[in-house]
Amino acid sequence: MKISLALSGGAARGAFHLGVLHALEENMIEPIAISGSSIGAIIATSYAAGVSPLDQLDIFKSKAFKKAFKFNFFKQGILQIDRQQKILKELVPIDDISETNITLNITTIDLNSGNIIRFEKGDAVTLCIASASVAPLFHPISYGEYQLVDGGIMDNLPVEPLKKAGFPIFGVDLHPDQKGFKNTIGGIVKRTIFLMWRASVQAQKKECDLYITHPDLSKYSLFRFNNLQEMFDLGYERALLLTDY
Repeated sequence: MKISLALSGGAARGAFHLGVLHALEENMIEPIAISGSSIGAIIATSYAAGVSPLDQLDIFKSKAFKKAFKFNFFKQGILQIDRQQKILKELVPIDDISETNITLNITTIDLNSGNIIRFEKGDAVTLCIASASVAPLFHPISYGEYQLVDGGIMDNLPVEPLKKAGFPIFGVDLHPDQKGFKNTIGGIVKRTIFLMWRASVQAQKKECDLYITHPDLSKYSLFRFNNLQEMFDLGYERALLLTDY
């Protein structure tokens, strides 16, 4: 079976995407086109470039991957990603996103215009970093005329670029519905970001032929990488259940 696949943002929860991809492979479900925002863009690019879900999981677990994140001393952001780290080239082993056999689309936001900017070609590592640059944690990425940040701000489940492919659309969402928040500054900020992401997903999920998420994802922190295997297993089991037909 051939499909199109939309992968949402969600930082460390991206391990759930990898479990879903692994299950799709086992069920001989082949993504012909993949679109992603934020961590979804990174995983989509890596997969389209031929890096298996299991190999990606090993990279995300590695100390080398964690070393790619550096404190930015509040210069346009708190953190930055060191694009010179060799581990990033292992994760994204292509120069241009147009080089893949799978049609690939990366979603970003241009801070200058406030518009969604989608890429089907361009520097692979730079565009992946740009799509995952959650403001204000990361500084914007200068790319041509653009100042690019996290695509999930306005389109966290980028279904739109997949419609032209003509295949059933599977959407994988790392932000299940959840209620309640701690009435603290941190809690309010987290809740606000969550509602922003959810708002961008409500319409898109209606466009999916199969929508995949799991309520237990809400238990996992977006920025802690110590439960990656659990989230991988969660995605694997969920996808096997929903695609076993």
